[in-house]
Amino acid sequence: MKDIYENAMIKVMSFYSGVRARHVYGWVSIIWFTLAVRIAVSEDVPLQTVSEVAARCGENVTLPCGVTMPSQSDIKLFSWVGGNKSCKYEDSQPDPEVLCERTAETPNHRLDMTLLNVMPVDQGEYLCKLRSKVGVGFARTLVTVQDCFGNSNSYIKNTAATCQFRGVYPSGTVHWFQGDVNLTDSASTQKEEDQHGRYDVVSTIDVPKGKMSEPYRCSLWIPSIGKNLHTQELPMVKALESSGSMVRVQWICIMVEIMMVKFMK
Repeated sequence: MKDIYENAMIKVMSFYSGVRARHVYGWVSIIWFTLAVRIAVSEDVPLQTVSEVAARCGENVTLPCGVTMPSQSDIKLFSWVGGNKSCKYEDSQPDPEVLCERTAETPNHRLDMTLLNVMPVDQGEYLCKLRSKVGVGFARTLVTVQDCFGNSNSYIKNTAATCQFRGVYPSGTVHWFQGDVNLTDSASTQKEEDQHGRYDVVSTIDVPKGKMSEPYRCSLWIPSIGKNLHTQELPMVKALESSGSMVRVQWICIMVEIMMVKFMK
């Protein structure tokens, strides 16, 4: 009799446990469904931005973001963020590396973030975000930088010709010519990236003695855009054939100076 009673109690407990588990699962499902509906409904606030902006090194680039909202008080958060830069609608002290400008003319509200002196390190995706009483929204703008060029230098010293290109982006290669002859395969080129994401490119080529009848020419070729960014011609300099020649020239200069001093006296 006791065994029958215990078995009956176990069945009753199992029944109520199953009912309770189904009840809890039902409530969890309802909660998740409600959250999903809220998220789907809240992500419907359209933002007016541009999808992509291309800039040159050193330019200021403005990223606009606009929204139509019944009242400014409905806005809880309105901001730009990307990389290590940010700009907030309600912040009176924005990032020092950007210019943050807001316009509030209900129902139109706008937040513009201007990147100052843009460089290759500033490239990437920037996100405009909005959170308000009527919903949330976001939009992306891709910033790219191109055609960066700082300065160049070229010279011939002893038996080597050198071309230097600084502040280059995208990275490039140096092509060498003497007249119509392509000497690029004989050149040695090195590249170094600076803190702004630009490159310094230095290329050197041997200058054989007795072959200075035509000037050397070097061009900075950018493979990613398929064009020459800069070309320069090296000045004609006749290399001295030996150290003895250098000594003779120096001796002649000294003698001329001595004669001039005597003449002045």
